[in-house]
Amino acid sequence: MQPTRPLRLLLSALLTCATLLSGCGIRPRAALPDASTGTVITAAEIAESEATTMWEALRRTVRYASFGESAGGGPARVHRRGFSSMALIEDTPIYIDHVQVRDLELLDALPAADIERIQVLSGVHATTYYGTNAGDGVILIRTRGGR
Repeated sequence: MQPTRPLRLLLSALLTCATLLSGCGIRPRAALPDASTGTVITAAEIAESEATTMWEALRRTVRYASFGESAGGGPARVHRRGFSSMALIEDTPIYIDHVQVRDLELLDALPAADIERIQVLSGVHATTYYGTNAGDGVILIRTRGGR
């Protein structure tokens, strides 16, 4: 079955745009990482840690990050352990169901029992999917209800 003329024109236009953008060094965003990319922490491992909040679950199960707390004991920052290759010290981005968490206090208010899995992407995988601001890695939290 041959595509209709409008469909052929649309496909041709999309191909032309993709060619022009890639010639300028702009590439479409890669697909989201699958569950086998990076380090995956399962719901069973989180339950075994006996964490009650998402913040506790991260602190007890994610080995490749340092978790800083404010003077009041609340979540303050997350960054990669060890030395960074950049002079700037940036926090590791955290996403819950593909939405970036800017206020870490939120993690202390959400129950750990809602987590389906935690996925930690290293620098190379993180920059592939989330850009150059994710050079120190990314932490992805997938909840049981989030699709």
